[in-house]
Amino acid sequence: MKAVNLKKELIEQYVLAGSENARIEQLRLLSEHYCDKIRLRVAENPKTPPDILWSLSQDANHDVRIAVAGNPACEQSVLDRLAKDADVIVRHGIAQNILTPLSVLQLLADDDNGWVRGEAVRSLDIIASHSGDEVANRRMMRQERNRSRVSDLGSRTHNDEAAS
Repeated sequence: MKAVNLKKELIEQYVLAGSENARIEQLRLLSEHYCDKIRLRVAENPKTPPDILWSLSQDANHDVRIAVAGNPACEQSVLDRLAKDADVIVRHGIAQNILTPLSVLQLLADDDNGWVRGEAVRSLDIIASHSGDEVANRRMMRQERNRSRVSDLGSRTHNDEAAS
C-alpha cells in the first residue's frame, strides 16, 4: 500500500510541476525534487521564474537543461551559457529547437561538434524557408496533446482517490 501511495504522490507532483496553476513556492520546491522527471516538468513550465530556470540550467540531468533552454521564460544569458554547455546532447537539443533565437542557432552552427552544427544549420534552413511556422504549429499541437494527457492523468488520479 505504501508503494501505491508513493506512486500516486509522484504523479500528483509531476502534474503540479507542469501546471499553470502551480504557485512559485511549489515550483521552487519541485525544482529541487529527487526525481529528474519532476524537475524536467518544472523546467518546461512557462510559469517558472527566471531564477529557478537559472538554477535548473545547472542540473546534472541534460534533459532538464535542454528543457530550460526551450522555456519561453529562459533569459538570454542562460540560453547563451547553455549553448556552450560541455554536454553535446544539450547543445544538440538546443540546436534542433526552431524556437531557439537566431543568434543562438547561428552560434551553434559554428559548434565544434558536427552533429550539433548540422542540426543548427537544419533549424536555420527551416526558419529561412518559412516552413518554420508549420513545424512550430505541429510541435505546439504535440505539446498541447501532452499537456492534455498529463491533465487527464491528474484527473484520473484525483478520481481514483475520491473513489477509495
